Amino acid sequence: MEFIEPLKQNRKLKDYLDTGKYKKVAIFWGHGLGDSIQFRIILEKLKELYPEIEFKMAIFKGLDLEVVFPEHIFVNSREEAMNLKDFDLVCQINFPLEREGLTKTELCCQTEIGIEPINGHLPLPEFLSPLVAVHFNLTSLPELVRPSRETAESIWNEIREAGLVPIEIHFSHVFDNPVNKKFDFIDCTVRNCKAHLSSLFGLLKVSRFFVGVVSGPFHSAMAILPHERICYLQKDIPLERFTHENIKVVDIKNYKKNSVLNWLREQISKGL
Repeated sequence: MEFIEPLKQNRKLKDYLDTGKYKKVAIFWGHGLGDSIQFRIILEKLKELYPEIEFKMAIFKGLDLEVVFPEHIFVNSREEAMNLKDFDLVCQINFPLEREGLTKTELCCQTEIGIEPINGHLPLPEFLSPLVAVHFNLTSLPELVRPSRETAESIWNEIREAGLVPIEIHFSHVFDNPVNKKFDFIDCTVRNCKAHLSSLFGLLKVSRFFVGVVSGPFHSAMAILPHERICYLQKDIPLERFTHENIKVVDIKNYKKNSVLNWLREQISKGL
């Protein structure tokens, strides 16, 4: 196996590839998300120019770049990449800083790869939204729906434990009830944003799930989201007063720990 670093060796990767000696080439990559996304177009161009060569990225572990490069190799160190036994050639790409008139992608093509400069961003894989819209309040008679602080915090943390991102979608509108204060553990909220129904509807549209009590946001979620993605937090007002749809109901008067977590995991396992 041969290891090269074009910037230091004053040669280009193309000079090596054009020899026809190499059938498996690993590109050692020690960069972050932004540079990685920019480099993808170069990687695809190399595959197009050298269809007889198998290219793999050798990427540092720990940055979660597996979702961008799912079929590539992940290493703990430069030394580990330098000793990849299954490859004929390992090339370290340094992706130098842009110069006036050239993007980093174009400069890499010119100084390290040895091909005509190209630029752009290839589409990324699509993923489901991690957002979970959460609502614990009702303007009128809030005591009939509002969970205890302990229960609300448990639900909030269970959403996180499921690998999702809870966001409280309580807008402080003109008729907001001052009783509905924010729980102190909530660290992602829209309370300081202007209250527009269009904002509420837009947030629900990009949320994967809704977890909340009966309220304007609950009924909005019923009109926007698939009903299997809605979890009704029931205290003193039964769901049957509002709908006969098959909505998940969780008792928050006598909350059983992990009820929301288990429901989320079940829905995620179904691909929802």
